Amino acid sequence: MQIALPKPDELNDYYKGYLKYISEDDLLSVLKTQIEETSMFLRNISDENSGNAYEPGKWQIKEVVGHLSDTERILSYRALRFARKDETPLAGFDEDHFVENANFKSRSWESIVDEKKAVRQSSIHFFNSLHPGAFDFKGIAKGNVLSVRALLFFIIAHERHHLQVIKERYLKI
Repeated sequence: MQIALPKPDELNDYYKGYLKYISEDDLLSVLKTQIEETSMFLRNISDENSGNAYEPGKWQIKEVVGHLSDTERILSYRALRFARKDETPLAGFDEDHFVENANFKSRSWESIVDEKKAVRQSSIHFFNSLHPGAFDFKGIAKGNVLSVRALLFFIIAHERHHLQVIKERYLKI
Protein backbone atom coordinates (compact mmCIF):
# COMPACT_ATOMS: atom_id res chain seq x y z
CA MET A 1 0.00 0.00 0.00
CA GLN A 2 1.29 3.46 -0.90
CA ILE A 3 0.19 6.54 1.08
CA ALA A 4 0.73 9.89 -0.64
CA LEU A 5 1.51 13.21 0.97
CA PRO A 6 -1.45 15.03 2.51
CA LYS A 7 -3.52 17.39 0.40
CA PRO A 8 -3.22 21.07 1.36
CA ASP A 9 -6.66 21.05 3.01
CA GLU A 10 -5.47 18.28 5.36
CA LEU A 11 -2.74 20.48 6.86
CA ASN A 12 -3.04 23.51 9.09
CA ASP A 13 -0.56 26.36 8.64
CA TYR A 14 1.79 24.93 11.26
CA TYR A 15 1.99 21.53 9.54
CA LYS A 16 2.40 23.16 6.10
CA GLY A 17 5.68 24.63 7.35
CA TYR A 18 7.04 21.07 7.50
CA LEU A 19 6.34 20.20 3.85
CA LYS A 20 9.94 21.08 2.99
CA TYR A 21 11.13 18.00 4.89
CA ILE A 22 9.46 15.41 2.68
CA SER A 23 9.90 14.97 -1.06
CA GLU A 24 9.07 11.26 -1.26
CA ASP A 25 5.72 10.04 -2.60
CA ASP A 26 5.02 7.21 -0.16
CA LEU A 27 4.72 8.04 3.52
CA LEU A 28 4.58 4.41 4.69
CA SER A 29 7.81 3.65 2.89
CA VAL A 30 9.52 6.66 4.48
CA LEU A 31 8.21 5.67 7.91
CA LYS A 32 9.95 2.30 7.48
CA THR A 33 13.25 3.57 6.08
CA GLN A 34 13.51 6.44 8.53
CA ILE A 35 13.81 4.04 11.47
CA GLU A 36 17.23 2.78 10.36
CA GLU A 37 18.45 6.17 9.12
CA THR A 38 17.63 7.78 12.46
CA SER A 39 18.98 4.89 14.50
CA MET A 40 22.31 4.92 12.64
CA PHE A 41 22.60 8.70 13.00
CA LEU A 42 21.84 8.64 16.73
CA ARG A 43 24.18 5.74 17.45
CA ASN A 44 27.04 7.85 16.07
CA ILE A 45 26.47 10.39 18.84
CA SER A 46 28.45 9.54 21.96
CA ASP A 47 26.85 9.14 25.36
CA GLU A 48 28.88 12.14 26.50
CA ASN A 49 27.71 14.35 23.62
CA SER A 50 24.08 13.28 24.06
CA GLY A 51 24.01 15.41 27.21
CA ASN A 52 24.97 18.58 25.32
CA ALA A 53 22.70 21.55 24.70
CA TYR A 54 23.62 24.07 22.02
CA GLU A 55 23.09 26.96 24.43
CA PRO A 56 21.98 27.44 28.03
CA GLY A 57 18.30 26.77 28.56
CA LYS A 58 17.93 24.61 25.44
CA TRP A 59 17.21 20.89 25.53
CA GLN A 60 20.02 18.37 25.59
CA ILE A 61 20.24 16.00 22.60
CA LYS A 62 18.83 13.30 24.92
CA GLU A 63 15.80 15.48 25.55
CA VAL A 64 15.28 16.21 21.85
CA VAL A 65 15.21 12.50 21.06
CA GLY A 66 12.96 11.80 24.04
CA HIS A 67 10.67 14.55 22.73
CA LEU A 68 10.58 12.77 19.37
CA SER A 69 9.42 9.56 21.06
CA ASP A 70 6.80 11.34 23.14
CA THR A 71 5.46 13.27 20.17
CA GLU A 72 5.33 10.19 17.96
CA ARG A 73 3.35 8.36 20.63
CA ILE A 74 0.90 11.23 20.92
CA LEU A 75 0.48 11.64 17.15
CA SER A 76 0.03 7.88 16.71
CA TYR A 77 -2.59 7.88 19.45
CA ARG A 78 -4.42 10.70 17.71
CA ALA A 79 -4.23 8.76 14.45
CA LEU A 80 -5.62 5.67 16.21
CA ARG A 81 -8.56 7.66 17.55
CA PHE A 82 -9.28 9.22 14.15
CA ALA A 83 -8.84 5.91 12.29
CA ARG A 84 -11.39 4.34 14.62
CA LYS A 85 -13.82 7.18 13.86
CA ASP A 86 -13.72 8.58 17.39
CA GLU A 87 -15.16 12.08 17.10
CA THR A 88 -14.06 13.24 20.55
CA PRO A 89 -11.91 16.40 20.21
CA LEU A 90 -8.42 15.78 21.59
CA ALA A 91 -6.39 18.20 23.67
CA GLY A 92 -2.94 19.48 22.85
CA PHE A 93 0.11 18.93 25.03
CA ASP A 94 2.89 21.09 26.39
CA GLU A 95 6.13 19.68 24.98
CA ASP A 96 8.28 21.60 27.46
CA HIS A 97 6.28 20.22 30.39
CA PHE A 98 6.65 16.69 28.98
CA VAL A 99 10.43 17.01 28.61
CA GLU A 100 10.80 18.62 32.03
CA ASN A 101 9.04 15.67 33.67
CA ALA A 102 10.46 12.84 31.58
CA ASN A 103 13.78 12.13 33.29
CA PHE A 104 15.67 11.99 29.98
CA LYS A 105 18.78 13.68 31.43
CA SER A 106 19.44 10.87 33.89
CA ARG A 107 18.88 8.03 31.42
CA SER A 108 21.53 6.35 29.32
CA TRP A 109 21.80 7.47 25.71
CA GLU A 110 21.49 3.85 24.60
CA SER A 111 18.14 3.45 26.39
CA ILE A 112 16.77 6.61 24.76
CA VAL A 113 17.88 5.52 21.28
CA ASP A 114 16.46 2.02 21.84
CA GLU A 115 13.17 3.50 23.00
CA LYS A 116 12.99 5.74 19.93
CA LYS A 117 13.41 2.71 17.68
CA ALA A 118 10.74 0.75 19.59
CA VAL A 119 8.27 3.61 19.34
CA ARG A 120 8.83 3.76 15.58
CA GLN A 121 8.40 0.00 15.23
CA SER A 122 5.06 0.32 16.98
CA SER A 123 4.03 3.16 14.65
CA ILE A 124 4.99 1.11 11.60
CA HIS A 125 2.81 -1.79 12.77
CA PHE A 126 -0.11 0.52 13.50
CA PHE A 127 -0.06 2.48 10.23
CA ASN A 128 0.47 -0.69 8.19
CA SER A 129 -2.62 -2.19 9.82
CA LEU A 130 -4.94 0.51 8.49
CA HIS A 131 -7.05 0.11 5.38
CA PRO A 132 -6.28 2.73 2.69
CA GLY A 133 -9.46 4.73 3.33
CA ALA A 134 -8.61 5.21 7.00
CA PHE A 135 -5.83 7.66 6.07
CA ASP A 136 -8.54 10.08 4.95
CA PHE A 137 -10.45 9.92 8.24
CA LYS A 138 -10.32 13.14 10.20
CA GLY A 139 -10.63 14.30 13.76
CA ILE A 140 -9.95 17.33 15.90
CA ALA A 141 -6.76 17.77 17.92
CA LYS A 142 -5.83 20.99 19.68
CA GLY A 143 -8.70 22.69 17.86
CA ASN A 144 -7.46 21.68 14.38
CA VAL A 145 -9.10 19.29 11.95
CA LEU A 146 -6.46 16.77 10.88
CA SER A 147 -6.45 13.56 8.86
CA VAL A 148 -4.72 10.33 9.77
CA ARG A 149 -2.51 10.95 6.71
CA ALA A 150 -1.55 14.40 8.06
CA LEU A 151 -0.54 12.87 11.40
CA LEU A 152 1.61 10.25 9.65
CA PHE A 153 3.19 13.03 7.59
CA PHE A 154 3.96 15.07 10.69
CA ILE A 155 5.55 12.14 12.53
CA ILE A 156 8.06 11.85 9.68
CA ALA A 157 8.59 15.57 9.05
CA HIS A 158 8.85 16.42 12.75
CA GLU A 159 11.64 13.88 13.17
CA ARG A 160 13.50 15.18 10.13
CA HIS A 161 13.19 18.72 11.45
CA HIS A 162 14.68 17.87 14.83
CA LEU A 163 17.46 15.74 13.37
CA GLN A 164 18.38 18.71 11.18
CA VAL A 165 18.48 20.90 14.30
CA ILE A 166 20.75 18.37 16.01
CA LYS A 167 23.09 18.35 13.00
CA GLU A 168 23.22 22.12 12.58
CA ARG A 169 23.04 23.48 16.12
CA TYR A 170 24.39 20.71 18.33
CA LEU A 171 26.91 18.89 16.16
CA LYS A 172 27.71 21.76 13.76
CA ILE A 173 27.68 19.49 10.69
